[in-house]
Formats: sequence, C-alpha cells, structure tokens
Amino acid sequence: MVLVALVLPFSFTSCLLLEEALLTPSEAETTMAVKDSAPMGPKVDWLLTAEGLDASVGQRVTLKFPPNGQVSSVWGTGIYTNDSSIGTAAVHMGLLTFEKGGEVTIEIRNGQASYEGSARNGVSSSSYGEWGGSFVFIDTYGKEVMVTAVQSPAPIAPEPAPKQVVPSPKQEPQVAIDWGTDASKWSAEVGKRFSLTLPAGGDARSIWGTGVYTDDSSIGTAAVHMGLINFAQGGKVVIETRDGMDRYEGSLQNGVSSYSYGAWDASFVFIDAKGTVVMPKQASMTTTEIPAADWRTTAAQWEVKPGARYSLVLPPGGSAGPIWGTDIYTNDSSIGTAAVHAGLITFNSGGKVTLELVEGKPSYEGSTRNGVTSSSYGNWGGNFRFVR
Repeated sequence: MVLVALVLPFSFTSCLLLEEALLTPSEAETTMAVKDSAPMGPKVDWLLTAEGLDASVGQRVTLKFPPNGQVSSVWGTGIYTNDSSIGTAAVHMGLLTFEKGGEVTIEIRNGQASYEGSARNGVSSSSYGEWGGSFVFIDTYGKEVMVTAVQSPAPIAPEPAPKQVVPSPKQEPQVAIDWGTDASKWSAEVGKRFSLTLPAGGDARSIWGTGVYTDDSSIGTAAVHMGLINFAQGGKVVIETRDGMDRYEGSLQNGVSSYSYGAWDASFVFIDAKGTVVMPKQASMTTTEIPAADWRTTAAQWEVKPGARYSLVLPPGGSAGPIWGTDIYTNDSSIGTAAVHAGLITFNSGGKVTLELVEGKPSYEGSTRNGVTSSSYGNWGGNFRFVR
C-alpha cells in the first residue's frame, strides 16, 4: 500500500507536466500568429501612407503615431486610398487625435471605383474616382471599424441643400525635368499621373500631336503648345500616360508647331487643376504659297514669326548655295540647298518643299549630307525647319 501511495502522486504529477508541455507550444503559436497578422511597420510619422509599407492585400499592420501630429491629405471615408496619410485618416475616423497620437491597426485592401470624401472630427477628406489600392482600420476585436454618423448641433435654420462634391485632383510628387524630357520612360504605367516642373529659359523641341501627344514628344514644348506654360518662365504641369493612337494631328498653337504622325504605341495628355484632361483649342495651320522661288531664295525675307509655314517649288537644274545648321537652318540659308541637304529633293529634279519658321538658337551644328556640306554658326535670331 505504501508503494502504491508513492507511485500514484508521481504518476499524477508526470501527467500534469506532460499535459502542460503539450499545450504550451500550441498557445505560443497562437500568440505568434496574432502578432504576425499585425506586424509593426517602419518608422512612423504623420505623413506615412499605406503605399510606404511593405504590405500586401489582406495583411494587417499596427502603427503607433507620436503626439503633436499635423494634418495631411486623405481621400475617402472608412476606406481610404493607399496614398492617404494613415494618421490623418485615423483622426478622421475618430480613432486618434493629433495632440495625443496613439496606436492603430490597418488592413491593406484592393482599390475601388470611387472614394467618397467627408468632414469628420475636424478633418476634411476629399472624394476621388478609381484608384488601385486602399486600406481600412481594424478594431481591438479584429473587425473592420465601421463609419458612424457624426453628431452635430441641431441647426437653428434649415440647412441648404448640400453642394455636389467635386473630386480633388491627387497631388503627385513634383519631379524636375528639362525641356528635352519626353514621356517614354513612364509609358508602361498607362493611366498614371506625374507632376513635373520645367525650368525657365526653355527652347522648342519636336512634338507630334495636338492635345494627345506621342510619348517621345518634348513634354515642355507640348505644354507651351497647349498654352499651359511658356518658354521664358517654365512652370508646373501634370501629365497622364495613355495608350497609343492610330493617328496624331499636328497644329500651330501658341507660337509652337507640332507635327502630324501615324500610328504610335504610347501617348500622354495634360491634366488641369480640377483633375480633368486639358482639351486643345481650335487648331490653326495655314501655309503660304511662295511663287517664283529659285535656288537663292532664303527665309530671311519673311518676318521672324515662329510657326508660320511657307511652301515653294524649286526648279530643276539647281546649284548649291550657302547653308548653316542641320535639320534646323538659319533663316539666311538657301532653302533649296537645305532641302537637298535634308534629303527632300535633288539639284537635278528640284521639287516642292514646305518649311516652318522657328525661334533662333544659340548655336548651329554643320554637317555633310546627301553631297551637301552645311556650316556651323553661333547665335542667330531666326531659323526654319522642313515639315512633311
């Protein structure tokens, strides 16, 4: 009996230890799983957005915001675009205050077709259309925080009918570019918008299209063509990348001439302050016919008016005259000789060419083409180029 009494307590204690050993890992795994579902994010400040987190759709991230925050941009109510300030959205939902900060958990979601703005808890969010990513807030029970009605004092007089909410254009990061920059490096991101800044003192580069431009067109020159900025002052513009078109129509607008072109696989348009596409004004494209031209005819006889176009027919049996430049020629160059240099006609056959006056350049590079040598030159006040 004594032996049995000694064995039984030992067996009972061993079973308890075994049971505890079996349960403990399971409980530890449960705790770890909960933590993993809401991992801590990177360095947190009030400008942090869900785009700045390395998190995928469905993942939850817990963030702790410091006191003394400041308001930043948000789009949506309850569900927010992923480029909204997470901290400001949390104040908008009544989960935090700017003064005290605090901890919130978000869940990454897919994008929506539209986001409805509202004014809540001293924060105004903007409305917006389709956007590719979103987030929502998660409460301590692991459920989505739902939008509740905001209580406000009863009005003394009847409230006027609410105004229609106009979507606010999203503010993209501002990128400094030069006058030779085109949109080709962004053409794969169709539908994305880019805010760009052009410096003062620009000069005209090649563009194709009107309103919708080929992606290899100079963005700055196209912006001047659309009347959004000028070469002297530069300025800020917003473009949106688009798919290609079957044809691009050239035109003369705001002293800038664009070329026509056939099918091209990528395009861009300009976006105004309201977030809508800038439409072109009535295009202007007139060409003056010059009678009785010969191989000595130059463009110096015409007023230096950038964008003006002239057509002339060179007779057969021509001879070379002096020219300066390549592709763009000084306006005192022989038009016929420049046309041979450009490969448009020959001295033997002559032919019809159309040229366009463009602004002067600080220098002109000479070259040898099609049996004709052009000279280099420095600053000159007027030029021309050929159009097809």
